[in-house]
Amino acid sequence: MRKMRTTIGVVIDTLGSIIIYAVIAAAILFMAGQAKHYYDVGYGVFSQQGKDARGTGKVVAFTVEEGVKAPKLAEQLEEQGIIESARLFLIQERVSDYAGMYVAGTYALSSEMTTEEIMRVISAKEASPYEMPVEEAAPAAEPAAEEAPAAEAPAEEQPIEGTDGGEETEGEGEEG
Repeated sequence: MRKMRTTIGVVIDTLGSIIIYAVIAAAILFMAGQAKHYYDVGYGVFSQQGKDARGTGKVVAFTVEEGVKAPKLAEQLEEQGIIESARLFLIQERVSDYAGMYVAGTYALSSEMTTEEIMRVISAKEASPYEMPVEEAAPAAEPAAEEAPAAEAPAEEQPIEGTDGGEETEGEGEEG
């Protein structure tokens, strides 16, 4: 009976040790994950990179409304694909020299721009280096193409030059 108690004690001690090591391992993994997360945030704040690499970004016409607040502005920038993260933009905006200095208007912004560049442009301290994107042509231009065949029909009925008034038309000329 005494041997059995000793065996149970060893099993309990072993399980207790395993549980303690598992808790310690989980805590280490959690802390490593948090450290990576905060490193990524810090790197993003201080590295000042655009969403897209230079030469691969898209340019959009972005409108800053009168009295817009930073969270709404960041959300709109993220929705239009200009920035990667509204949260990161807010942190960068708060530490920039242009925080809250937005000027209402429409600006050409690119996903290649850093937060600092975006802030300089929308605070009207610097002109955008990008041209305003051209709106797509309206579908109203298509009916003109449909009218072109109709315009050719009367041309077939017009008299050929050098005739006396209209008896000959194109296609009815001399045989040749």
